[in-house]
Amino acid sequence: MRISKEEGEKIITLEEKQMGHTLSEFYRCVAEEAGHEETEDTVYDCTKILVAPNVQDAIIQAYQERWPEAPMDAIIIRLAISGPKVCGSLHCGQVVIQDGFISVK
Repeated sequence: MRISKEEGEKIITLEEKQMGHTLSEFYRCVAEEAGHEETEDTVYDCTKILVAPNVQDAIIQAYQERWPEAPMDAIIIRLAISGPKVCGSLHCGQVVIQDGFISVK
């Protein structure tokens, strides 16, 4: 894992095993990699996180493995509503978290 800081954001490069999670597990993993210790009051803002296309693919695959009967459109809708947004210019495994991604109630 590598972290580099841009103004107001962190760029994290995840290993392959860190990408293949459903959303709540994925957000927790990203927060931990960024140095945040999750508590029951931790809240994640899906509008403040960008992922490389292969990261989204790994999240989709995690849903397909966990719930093989779930139709693809249901998974895509879940990602559209509460998932990270894809940024085609990011390299494989990269995630950008912006200020405000992690907050506490």
